[in-house]
Amino acid sequence: MVKKHLNGNGKSTDPFKDKKIEFPVTFELKAVMVEEIDKGSNKQKLESVFDRQQVAGKFVSDKISSKGSYISYTYRVTLNSKKQLEQLYDDLKKVEGLKFAL
Repeated sequence: MVKKHLNGNGKSTDPFKDKKIEFPVTFELKAVMVEEIDKGSNKQKLESVFDRQQVAGKFVSDKISSKGSYISYTYRVTLNSKKQLEQLYDDLKKVEGLKFAL
C-alpha cells in the first residue's frame, strides 16, 4: 500500500501516481533482520533467496541498530521484470528473522 501524503493545502497527494517502474531496474534493497541470529547466517539466507530467484545481488553494507536489536543489510540488486520483483519480495517474507525489506 502506498502511503498518501498531504500537501500544504491539507489535500492528499500520491507521489507515485501514474509512475511505472521501467525494467530492468537496479536499486539498493535493504533487509532488516533481528540481530540475535549470526551475521553470516543472515547474509547466507538473503543471498540464497537471490540465487533461487536468479537476482543479481551484490552486498553493499550492514549496520547494527543503535540499541543492537536489529541489523540491516544493503544489497544492490538488478531485477528484470515486475514478476521477478514480486517473487523476490514473496520469498524474502519467508526468511527467518527478517523484520522487513525495502
